Amino acid sequence: MKININGLQFAYDIRGRTGPPLVLLHGFGMDRSIWEDLVESQLGDQQVILPDLRGHGESDAPEGPYSMSLMAADLGYLLDALGIEQAIVCGHSMGGYVALAFAELHPHLLAGLGLITTNAQADPEEKRAGRFTLIDQVRERGSVAVAESLAPRLSSNPAVMQQAQHLISSIAPQGLIGALAGMAERPDRTDLLPQVNVPALVVAGEADQITDFKTAKAMADVLPQGEFLGIPGVGHLPMSEAAAELGQGLRSLVARVTDFLDHIEFIS
Repeated sequence: MKININGLQFAYDIRGRTGPPLVLLHGFGMDRSIWEDLVESQLGDQQVILPDLRGHGESDAPEGPYSMSLMAADLGYLLDALGIEQAIVCGHSMGGYVALAFAELHPHLLAGLGLITTNAQADPEEKRAGRFTLIDQVRERGSVAVAESLAPRLSSNPAVMQQAQHLISSIAPQGLIGALAGMAERPDRTDLLPQVNVPALVVAGEADQITDFKTAKAMADVLPQGEFLGIPGVGHLPMSEAAAELGQGLRSLVARVTDFLDHIEFIS
């Protein structure tokens, strides 16, 4: 489905009908299809909203940069258009940056938070510079420059790596450039974590080459209602590498949010 919001055509799907709405945000260079197998095999009739973030998949790719707050605003407009008052927002990698920006921008809309192989820190200078170097390479060679650079670091599973390379190669170069610039300029949101007092889940893979396992555990420790799911032998794409484990974690988060909302309703 597509909808006009915040100045662009925005693509999304809705699956299932039960439970509090669960939003799954894909990472950089991906699209909503990365969640398909997990949703089908693990989440039953749970209501799930799957957007293509700005510049990715079937959503428009206007000229950037795409700040994480801009992409969080897109999500806010989508939820408003769908008549959703609160949602569990879970983000993978760059989607986690967007989820944190959403928590800062729209705390009243946040019923629960999921941070999947991501972090709350700003880029260190070396990584920030690397993003701008990659932007130059995309301008010269197109999306394949990102696919060749990123896919081998996402997973050691050849099939998962091939899937990721195909997805990244299909993303519009202007979308990748806009997102790279937005990630490079994103602020540190570590200080936000203690303020996010809703059920939260932090997921990390022990074999992740991109996100530090100990840093992820530290995020869970400072979230007031944080829980940590560490998955042995898994890299940066747990939805593809460990769907059963991640699915169980998401189902548990939904159950915690349901209890949390029931408690708030009871005391009010």
